[in-house]
Amino acid sequence: MKRMASILGMPWEQARTWILLIIACHDLGKACPGFQIKWEKVKKILAGIGMTIPAGVDTHVHHAYISQIALALLLVEKGWPDDTAKLVSDAIGCHHGCRASPIKLEYLEGSRKAMGDAGWAEARSSLFESLMELFKPEGIPEKQTLTGPDFMLLAGLTSFADWIGSNETYFGFGTREDCLDLEAWYEKRHGFACIALDSIGWNFRTPLTIEKMSFGQTFPQFSSRPLQDAMVEAVDDISEPCVVLVEAPMGEGKTEAAFFAHMELQRKLGHRGLYIALPTKATGNAMFERTLEFLHGFSSDRTLDLQLVHGATLLSDAFQRIVVRNIYGSSLLYVGKRPILPATMYIMSLKYSTERYPRALALAA
Repeated sequence: MKRMASILGMPWEQARTWILLIIACHDLGKACPGFQIKWEKVKKILAGIGMTIPAGVDTHVHHAYISQIALALLLVEKGWPDDTAKLVSDAIGCHHGCRASPIKLEYLEGSRKAMGDAGWAEARSSLFESLMELFKPEGIPEKQTLTGPDFMLLAGLTSFADWIGSNETYFGFGTREDCLDLEAWYEKRHGFACIALDSIGWNFRTPLTIEKMSFGQTFPQFSSRPLQDAMVEAVDDISEPCVVLVEAPMGEGKTEAAFFAHMELQRKLGHRGLYIALPTKATGNAMFERTLEFLHGFSSDRTLDLQLVHGATLLSDAFQRIVVRNIYGSSLLYVGKRPILPATMYIMSLKYSTERYPRALALAA
């Protein structure tokens, strides 16, 4: 929560509502003539409420770019620092994986065929004010800009929320009546968000062990070696994030020493995952099974999101037995049959999951 709040440089209690609001605005740009005209019945409906579709309307305009432009203006009107408002809106506008160039944004800002007339601007403002009334954010960010990591974190959270929130199995379309009570609608969707996240294994983040364990308790099947004893002593003195470099010949117990360091540091410092990189598929497969054996020595009541990332995971029986499916029912690592990460990277990643509340807040929006 602190890391999320640091994006805006505000206490979590204040940052939370703003983050909810700005992510909820990711599709604000769908309130533009070029997007609405894609539905053949819309002209009659819009005419009934005094909205017009300009001649030669740009139907190819990317609604995310309209969201970005509109949101930046609305945040500045609320007193946000200009640069912060622009970068936050830029991050939100990246939720489909593409970023508008300054030239493109400048063109769209001056295009009535893209942005629409004053009536469309009023419609977007009305949607924004409805969210302001729902979330009731307090305070204004004093942070004058966003760092690169801040930008990527916000863009990633928005994309992830949009990805899961677009699944109609969990998030069906609302009705006109739902729009009359946004607070009730929000609470209903918040419940759906928790169910959706549970379905892909994003549970409470908990350490492998709450109590400090000795090396012998962690690996009761064999006695510790000198290298491993040295790791126990080294880790005991660590009180902040750091880099631990271990060099030793084969057979000295480096892997178990690394497992022990991970276990103890994530207990002490709140680390949230384990990443193991190997040079080949064969060594990656072997390490995957050793990692499974290590993890099975702890509580079995957690959902492990353990991934084997290379181009031949379908041939790994050990991985297929424990693979966590995504919200659409396919392996988390694949879109169709293509691995998300290049097949030249033989990496295992393990997430114990994130804090529950931040993970649900964007989806509820």
